Amino acid sequence: MKRIVRVAMLLAVLCFAAPPAMAAFVFRVGDTVYVDGKRYSWEEWKKIRDTYQQQPEPTAAVSVPSQAARAASCITTIYYDEFPSEDERFQCSSGLGALSREEILRRGWKVDLIEKIPTTPGQPAQSPRGLPLFLYKLVISR
Repeated sequence: MKRIVRVAMLLAVLCFAAPPAMAAFVFRVGDTVYVDGKRYSWEEWKKIRDTYQQQPEPTAAVSVPSQAARAASCITTIYYDEFPSEDERFQCSSGLGALSREEILRRGWKVDLIEKIPTTPGQPAQSPRGLPLFLYKLVISR
């Protein structure tokens, strides 16, 4: 009985402590990027993406510097119908930030696993070319 109460309390604390989620549906087809239904060229989108100031993330109780991290995961910020190009940045955990595949390799990381994550319900599942859309997740280690 105590265990159930503890689990319920932990769940309640996690629900109230979780930051609000903000997301935009973004996918790329060739040199065109669609963000929540609005169309941008690839160059416009890169400028917007690179100049966008994200809210600082709250610091965790245990902070691991990126130099000490032995493993991390990186995920694309937009949906693709094929594996992203070399200049696309992945949002990485362990304080690494947004890195391209070349930057990941240059910093001494190796890619252990590539995972395709399907779209969530309520979002378009296919690109205008008729191909399924996926987020791409890289699991990396040193």
